[in-house]
Amino acid sequence: MLASALPGAIAQDSKEEVSLLKAVFIYNFAKFTRWPDSAWQGENAPLTLCSVGKDKLVDELERLSGKTIMGRPVTIQPQANSRIPGNCQVLYIAASMQGHYDEIIASMRGEPVLTVSELPQFAHSGGIVELYRKDGRVRFIINLRVAREAGLELSSRLLNLARVVGREEKQ
Repeated sequence: MLASALPGAIAQDSKEEVSLLKAVFIYNFAKFTRWPDSAWQGENAPLTLCSVGKDKLVDELERLSGKTIMGRPVTIQPQANSRIPGNCQVLYIAASMQGHYDEIIASMRGEPVLTVSELPQFAHSGGIVELYRKDGRVRFIINLRVAREAGLELSSRLLNLARVVGREEKQ
């Protein structure tokens, strides 16, 4: 069940566990995302989680290396600068990129990359998933329009737990 996979959606967490909990959230975001075939560099290609910048969560993301999602091993590629390699399926943008994240998400527009950050207004500025804390819990906002423009399909189970922006009304 998705709710048990995202413990912060229903349970409060301690400060020591927050970064690890957020890494688990990112892992689960990837589990509940479907990428177009064009996102993969081959049938057996790994799921590559890239990070740009530095914060506590970047270090915790290393724990995901070697896990599997959709039968693909997860590899972690931290980037020292804002140049993003072309083989990322997930891109975490760290807090240290506050002044540059708009350029990064603009360069990702339309690419099949699930962008994630804790930066305020990230989802409203063109990112796909924004992590935030409210009432001691980790929560998230999803920009559904941007996800669809990227060719990503997000599970309805994931969307039900999120605050969703960019949702198109059906006629």
